[in-house]
Amino acid sequence: MLTIIASIIVFSAIVLVHEFGHYKAAKSVGIKVYEFAIGMGPTIFKKERKGTIYSIRAIPIGGFVQMEGEEEASKTPTSYGTKTIWQRAKVIAAGPIMNFVLALVLFLIIAFSFGVYGNHVDYIDENSNEYKSGLRAGDKIISINGDRAYIWEDIFYEIISPEKRSYSIEYERNGQVKETEINKNYRKIIGVTSTVINGETTTIVSPSDMTSPAYKAGILDGDKVIKINDVPVNTWDELTNQVDLSKETVKVTVDRKGEILDYNIELQEQISVRFNTQLEKSFMTAISSSMYKTVYYIELMFVTISQLITGKLGSDALGGPVMVISMVGEAAEDGILSLLSLAAFISINLGFMNLLPIPALDGSKLIFLALEGIRGKAVPVEKEGYIHFVGFIFLIGFMLFITYKDLLRVLRI
Repeated sequence: MLTIIASIIVFSAIVLVHEFGHYKAAKSVGIKVYEFAIGMGPTIFKKERKGTIYSIRAIPIGGFVQMEGEEEASKTPTSYGTKTIWQRAKVIAAGPIMNFVLALVLFLIIAFSFGVYGNHVDYIDENSNEYKSGLRAGDKIISINGDRAYIWEDIFYEIISPEKRSYSIEYERNGQVKETEINKNYRKIIGVTSTVINGETTTIVSPSDMTSPAYKAGILDGDKVIKINDVPVNTWDELTNQVDLSKETVKVTVDRKGEILDYNIELQEQISVRFNTQLEKSFMTAISSSMYKTVYYIELMFVTISQLITGKLGSDALGGPVMVISMVGEAAEDGILSLLSLAAFISINLGFMNLLPIPALDGSKLIFLALEGIRGKAVPVEKEGYIHFVGFIFLIGFMLFITYKDLLRVLRI
């Protein structure tokens, strides 16, 4: 029930902000809006005000703003088609832009409410390469790989980048600036997370996600790991230590409701960050952190799309509604901080995807406006509408395919 409620709230809020962007921009340039709807399907509530119907539909996915002249040939002064190219572009782009603004606002709320991890080292593992290279608690990190570091994200994302196996760091201690090259720490993982009971991590595990080696091998939520490579483990530390001692594969023995099962799981190598920074609540760190995260996730979308095009990522890396709803449920259980962070990421995702030049999406409408500017005349509304309809059918088919893949992962078929 929590998953359903949280999902409806998150999706409705994100779609509301997106459509409000289109609505507000349309009103600002004098376009008549027939309807502003949240959701799809049959109408369960509607109210008319100043010529616009505000409605809530039965299916809490999607929404729309119906404008005069957007899908029919109308030449009145309040029609979409009679506005300039720049005015129409403003209306189309306003939806995705509002999604990015929403993400920034959510990150700001998180930063001002809970604080931001800055650039002063708080804890450092004495067995880490950072400690061996001279870094200590209290040091102020100035830069990573030559890039200025103000907040934890500046540091973290540079370290976990897989491109190099080492990084350079510049830090300040007692007024003295030092610089050193540090080899990254690596650990072996099987892709499980521990269930915390009474504040203690346990060997009762869950797959970290649907692409993890443990999930693919058949590990289920609630399995209790009792042996690693036939060595009994009673604590989370013993479990991770035994995994780290393994080579390419590891034998994992679990207790599943009294049934003892063995799984051979392929190991993954993961960069391990073995220090963290102090929590700060300054105005500047809140602003810089929020802007950094927003820009970072937009850039991440570009990287993901390029990897899909080049084949570095397969369809298994994509997630549809089933996976997203599952993620929302998990975030809701973890608390408001996790839920707000995930909502911000989904909002960025929606805004970015809508800007792709795929028929029926906002990005393709901007392409048509650009063509109109180049040609000096608009593509006939009927032809553009047909192209968008074909694109819509394609998107529905693609969504069904992704949902099918999600269900296969959930049901382990």
